[in-house]
Amino acid sequence: MIQAQQLYGHNVRTVDFAMTVYRHAGEVVLRRVGKEALLVPVRNKVGDLDSIFTLNETAIAVWESLDGRASLDHVIDRLCRDYDVNRERAAEDAGEIVRTLLEAHLLEAAD
Repeated sequence: MIQAQQLYGHNVRTVDFAMTVYRHAGEVVLRRVGKEALLVPVRNKVGDLDSIFTLNETAIAVWESLDGRASLDHVIDRLCRDYDVNRERAAEDAGEIVRTLLEAHLLEAAD
């Protein structure tokens, strides 16, 4: 089970990271280039070219699955099915992608 801590004021609680539902935060443009994609945050109606992310196929699948309805656990299931990887590897990869996008303020918890 993947767990993470979230801060609420002075309280810290541990949540089941995999059961959390995420959504895209703010306006972001995804442009595919071959088997990769560029993720460009839009700030003040202009693409923030200093914050461009390059996504590989796995990261694209994670990004597109995080729609504000599906939990990360469901995204992990999709990775296992679509890429024929074991659950532990899929969870590690998805978790790393989500943490990176959260730190960049491109994702947020939906609830």
